[in-house]
Amino acid sequence: MTIAKLEGAPAGARWTTRIAMFAFVLLATVILMHRFLGMATPVFLALLVVAFALAATAIGIGVAAARGIWQRGGPGTARVVVGVLVAGGILAWPLTALSLVRSLPEINDVTTSSASPPPFDTLAAVRKGRANAAAYPADRFAKLQARSYPDITTMEINRPVGETYDLVLEAVRREGMAIAKDQPPSDETGMVGAIEAVDRTLILGFYDDVALRVVAGGEGARVDIRSASRFGRHDLGRNAHRVRVLMRGIVARLESTLPGAVQPSRTAKSRPGLKSIERRRTEQGADRKKAPPRQ
Repeated sequence: MTIAKLEGAPAGARWTTRIAMFAFVLLATVILMHRFLGMATPVFLALLVVAFALAATAIGIGVAAARGIWQRGGPGTARVVVGVLVAGGILAWPLTALSLVRSLPEINDVTTSSASPPPFDTLAAVRKGRANAAAYPADRFAKLQARSYPDITTMEINRPVGETYDLVLEAVRREGMAIAKDQPPSDETGMVGAIEAVDRTLILGFYDDVALRVVAGGEGARVDIRSASRFGRHDLGRNAHRVRVLMRGIVARLESTLPGAVQPSRTAKSRPGLKSIERRRTEQGADRKKAPPRQ
């Protein structure tokens, strides 16, 4: 097909390519601006809808143009094919999430304690306007979470509350979250341990807020975790995954440290006979020194 034939393509074929390419450029631009340049999330979501609508429009025009080319012949097939492929690729992205939307509960706030979730105090200021509320909607989410994520429950840790708080804080920092509140527990004032942090999704850069609470319980400490999306009705399982990652991180820190130890130490734990072996070698060396020289 020559360049002249491409230039003589019907209007439907030309607009198919133009709209599809404009939707692609718009989608890439708003993703970069939201992830790196601080575009407001409500504006980002609105522009995403515009990009998807343009892609659907391009496919509709392309189908009509392809039908006309099939019936009457003429140039424009290449334009239609390119436009439909680009627009189809744009729409395929959200369509891949339909399986998650159907299989996972429509919630955006997950906590280990639905009866008394860790509150958002410092981060409550950013969860206003069009953002999701800071209060946990137990009447709507508690039963859905219990049915879908039964493993997410309060952690019982056999360590002092102060030591447990330090381990939890280290686990949060290891996940690369931005700490917004760091309140260690205090026996003198009765203040509970509270941590608030902000996490962002890797590609789109959505903001999610995290709250953790560490209190004394029984002979050790109790840890509760909460992860909530700042925007959106459905989190696609993202918050449950984050809570589980934090729980695994806390368990890993517990397993890598001894009670009361500041720095991780696995030597004495993994080699219990080390001290007895060294003592035996020392005694044998002393016996050799006391023995008379051989004639």
